[in-house]
Amino acid sequence: MTGPDIDEFFKSEEILLFGEVGIEDIQNPDREYAEEFLRGAGSVIVFAKEVPASLYDLPPKEKTKRMLLIAESLDRTAKRLSSLLNKSGIAAKPIPLYLPLTITDGKVRGLIRLKQIAETAGLGERGKSSLLITKPYGPGVFLSGVVTGRHIPKYRHIPEEPAGPVETLCTGCGLCIKNCPGKVFGPDGVDAFSCVTIRRFVPPVFVPPAKWVLKRRLLLRLAAPVAPSFARFATMPCSRCVTVCPRFLKKSER
Repeated sequence: MTGPDIDEFFKSEEILLFGEVGIEDIQNPDREYAEEFLRGAGSVIVFAKEVPASLYDLPPKEKTKRMLLIAESLDRTAKRLSSLLNKSGIAAKPIPLYLPLTITDGKVRGLIRLKQIAETAGLGERGKSSLLITKPYGPGVFLSGVVTGRHIPKYRHIPEEPAGPVETLCTGCGLCIKNCPGKVFGPDGVDAFSCVTIRRFVPPVFVPPAKWVLKRRLLLRLAAPVAPSFARFATMPCSRCVTVCPRFLKKSER
């Protein structure tokens, strides 16, 4: 591996779950997204931080506040790692926390689909709800990442656990889908605008103009600097896709 030692970097950041995937190991369309995001992309570094199970029991406003602190700490880590790589002569770009987003086939997505990359890196597997389910933390994680210009073989680091049989992380029970009040998960994928949390800010009547805005990258880039300020006024009333998951229940019982 060329450049900084990411094991040491993440140790200093107190992040235990991370991996790096060479561009050749990433399937399309995610490879194309990475190459569009950073010209000459050679790898994607993806990392996760646990959202403690106790946060999901808090009142919505306090829960949201605590979760945003975790997400923003990951964003700062991504920026520090990107800066470190750039200083060592490796092109790197942090994946934005909030904006810009984009629309593909009518569905909202980040510029880089972190859950898909994390699954490729071996950090977990995507469940029926499309959430990433990890062995140490269940579905209670937030993700961030950096696209880099270095070409490397796939590499991952996960917290060590006692050896045992390989488990399927998603049981296929479908509880996440059955218990979603917004019926977000359908045969055509995830409809983000149906999410109870999103609907509080984008009622159905405003979905068409919102989709129009998401296709205007210049507008999104202009809005990106103020997005964190708006996020602090947000409230996430629902997390049932996480809390009904058997892997979440197993984690919360530890």
